[in-house]
This record gives sequence, structure tokens and C-alpha cells, in this order.
Amino acid sequence: MVKAKVRNAKVKIRKLSILLILTLCLSLLPAAVFATSAAAVTLNKISAIQPGGSVAVSGTSTLDEVIIQVLRPANSTLFYDIVKVKDGQFSRSFTLASSETVGTYKVVVGQADSIATQEFVVSVPAGGGSIGGGGGGGQAANTVTPANVQIHSSAITSNKVTGPDGKVTTAVSIDNKFLSDAFVQLKEQGKTEQTPIIAIKIGNIDANGTTNVSLPASVLIEGMKNSNAVIRIYSDKESYFLPLNVLNFDEIARSLGTDSSKVTFHVNISVAGNDLEKQIQESAGKKGASSLGHSVDFSIVAEGNGQTKELKEFGTNYVNRSISYTGTVDPKTSTGVLYDPTKQEISFVPSVFGENAEGKQQVTIKRNGNSIYGVVTSSKTFNDVKSHWAKSDIELLASKLVVSGATDSEFAPDHAITRAEFATLLVRALALTADPSAASFKDVQATDWYAGSIGAAVKSKLVSGYEDGTFQPNAQITREQMAVMVAKALSAAGLTVDSQPELLNKFTDNSQISDWAKASVSQSVKAGIISGMTDTTFVASANASRAQAAVMLKRLLQYAKFIN
Repeated sequence: MVKAKVRNAKVKIRKLSILLILTLCLSLLPAAVFATSAAAVTLNKISAIQPGGSVAVSGTSTLDEVIIQVLRPANSTLFYDIVKVKDGQFSRSFTLASSETVGTYKVVVGQADSIATQEFVVSVPAGGGSIGGGGGGGQAANTVTPANVQIHSSAITSNKVTGPDGKVTTAVSIDNKFLSDAFVQLKEQGKTEQTPIIAIKIGNIDANGTTNVSLPASVLIEGMKNSNAVIRIYSDKESYFLPLNVLNFDEIARSLGTDSSKVTFHVNISVAGNDLEKQIQESAGKKGASSLGHSVDFSIVAEGNGQTKELKEFGTNYVNRSISYTGTVDPKTSTGVLYDPTKQEISFVPSVFGENAEGKQQVTIKRNGNSIYGVVTSSKTFNDVKSHWAKSDIELLASKLVVSGATDSEFAPDHAITRAEFATLLVRALALTADPSAASFKDVQATDWYAGSIGAAVKSKLVSGYEDGTFQPNAQITREQMAVMVAKALSAAGLTVDSQPELLNKFTDNSQISDWAKASVSQSVKAGIISGMTDTTFVASANASRAQAAVMLKRLLQYAKFIN
């Protein structure tokens, strides 16, 4: 039942978003276009108001519900909401920011081609002086520090709306002048080893609440001529880092059937409500873990031409997002997790723990896509690893939900591992999305337990099959095959490790390493992920054990800075 509610809520949100966007597009057409349907919605007159005042939008409609959208003089969205019509009437009020620009604003109300429009004026306060509109006469400006520009608070407008379900949505927009200036200010600082960041501070998000930050592609595209920056959107508890180079503006625009300059990106940060937190806690319990709560859904939606496109995958770009927690969090027994609401399952996601600038515990989650994320704690061991050489690594990855035992109490560390099993571990370590349809091998069926992982490994170029079109999933994996998969995993994580074949000269049996594997083996050796069976031998054709696999995975994750 809870699952159905969550699914229905998400469907409704998507539907409403599309309606809002369609309304915006229609609002820019001549009024004559709507003459035939004007009777469906009427609007009461809105008197002139000053910045900081309250605006009341009301009227009548034959519709069940209407979409209210208020546009600034420059056509950016100031406010939107969806309102139920009761007894043929509707009403919604909101408060203008004290820094709101003076000028003529436009109200658009209705759905599809059944809309009404009205204008109202935001006037200069008594006593004169200009408000907003590019920095308050030059008094307001962004804060510039090395490799960082903080957008001035007066350039950030927020409007909160509480829906019938009690969920609060906050729409945030940025004054284009301040955003454009930030790119120039980054350029003026010159080159630096630090990542250039444009920081946007938003208000705190309550449980079951969402903040939607709108970023116009036209400003981002123009700004990237000066600085290929990362946009950081953050509150006291949540933070999202959007590298602009992960956005293929032209491709996204084509998919929406419009020009890239007419696309708007919406970065959404939603804090889970009680129902969702309960699902995550139940999923964690099934894996012997406990959720810390305060799970967050991060998403990006591109909007243009009356259409939307959710951006879910970023290729080899692992995007950072962070969540802060109170108290102490042990990185050895804690991990960031991704929650899949469809399967109602949690899974490991690359995550590093530390302190933020305020001294609070913080987890930085890294993934090449967006989803719902949280943190769980777990402490796992096995009876047969207590005196094993790989004990600490096995326990670390088991507690982080990367590896699991042969049974609940036994890990079988010295047993051989198969090609399918190791491919599955790599996919899990990189938090890749399962895709059975991509596992196009003769001996891999869609119903096999490993089909989804092998498909994901194929898409990310972690594995390849044999010349006869097979993958041989149940064959034991050799050390050189494992080294090749590890090297490809480094590339999939966006890392570059040069091949240095001369590193293999220290192994007296290096001639036994297959030619097709030598470059990858040297990369894995250079990264310190794989070493010889002894100081002077590699033993390329030896079958790898489950313990060796766990150790290599731990080294891979640490090399990529995917765990502490």
C-alpha cells in the first residue's frame, strides 16, 4: 500500500510538471488564441503591490483544478502551484520577496488551452529607491573567494507552496545577472588547481519537502565560455554538485525538440517523509543494517518546448552530493546507499565520510546518476575469516554491503570466484544500474541471477565475451582476467591510469601474461590494486579466490576515493 502511494505521488508530480510547462509555453502566445475557451477560467483583478507584500490570485473555473503560474517582467517563473477548484472557485496567496524586481508581472491560470491571464504591477516602495533587478544599484554583489563565487542572497528568490497532502515545495530562481557575473568572476581569478564552484544557498528542507532550483541553459551555456564551473546547490544539511560538463546541451535540446538556449534545468532536492523512511528502514533491516534516516532524493529535469526529460545517467562522471548528520558516524561500519523504490531495496553506493565546514558529520555520495540516497550502519563478520589474512577487508566490504557470504555465517574466502560473480561485484562497487537486456551472450539468459549485472558490465565496458559469442559466466576467473576487469572499472569510474608494461618486468613469469591482458595488468599493478602472488611471480592463469577479489575491490574503491 505504501509503495503504491509513493508511486502514485511520483506520477502525479510528473503530470503536474508537464502541465505547468505547457501553461508557460501557452502564456507566451497571443491572447486571441484562447478566445474560444476563456469562459472556463476567469480571474479577479489584482491591485498594485510593493515588494514584500502578499499577492492573492483568485477567480472562477469549470475545471476540477487549475495551475497558477506567475511570471516576472523578464518571463522567469516567480510562483507556481496547482489548486483545487471548490464550488467553482479557487484562491491562492503568496508573499513577494523584499528584493523582488519592480515592473509588470503576468498571472496565467488554467490548464492546456483553457486559461486566463492578468497583469499586476509591483511598484517602488514609498520613499523611492530601486529594488532588485540586478543588484540594488550596485550595492549587492556576489562573494568571491579562491575558486568559489557565492551568489548574493538578494539574487535568490524562493516561494513556498503547501500542497493538499501537506508536502511543501519551494521554487527557487536566480537573478540571471548575478549568475552570469559569477562565471566572469571565476574567470577573473585565473587558473587554479581547485574546481571552480558557483555556490547557491537555499533554505533548509523539511521532511517530505522539496526544493526546485531553476537554472536557464542560456545563462549556463554563455557562462561556460568563461568558466567550466560546478554549480553547488546547498542548505545546512544537503548539497548537490552539478558539473556543467556532464550536460550535453545540444543533445538534451534535440530530445525536447527545441533550441538549447530555450531549455531550463530544474535541480530537485527532496527530503524523504515518514512513509519512505519506513520503507528504507525495512529494506536495511533485511540486510542486517540500520538506516540513519534523513534520506534524500536528488534529481535533475530538463524542460523545454512543453516537454520534460529527467537526466538519470552521467556516463563516467561521478557526481557528488552530500548529507549531514548529527552524532558520530563510523566510516568502517557505515555506507551510503541507493534506494530503489520499485524493488524496495537498498544497495551500496560510493561514499566518503568526513566533517563539513561547520564540524558536522557528512557523507559525500558519488554516483554517475540520480536517485534516492541515505546512510546505513552495519557490522558484519564471518566464522571462517577470524584468522584469515584478508579478514579486515572482507569485514569492511561486507559491512558496506559490497560483498556477501556464501552463507550467513561463512564467507568461504579461499574458494574460487566465477566470472559472473566478479562482474557482479564490480557492478555493485560502481553502483551501476542492472540491465539484463544488454547481456547479449549465448550462454547468458535474461532469467539468470547475474544477467542484470553482466548487462550493466557490458554497457560500461567492464567485460567482453569470447570469440564464439559466449561469456562463460560460471567459469572460474583467472588473475589476469580479473586485472583486465579492474582496469576497465577504473576507466568506468572516470579515472585514467597510464599503461606501463615495463612494470611487469619484475615478474619472472611475465611472458605467461597474455598479450591482450598486459596493458590492463600493468595499469592494475601501477594503481596498487593487484600485485604478484610473490614478489617475483604474477601467475596470470591461476584462479582467483573470493578473498583476493574482496581485497582487490577494497583497493579499487580506495584508489577511486569511493570509500575512506
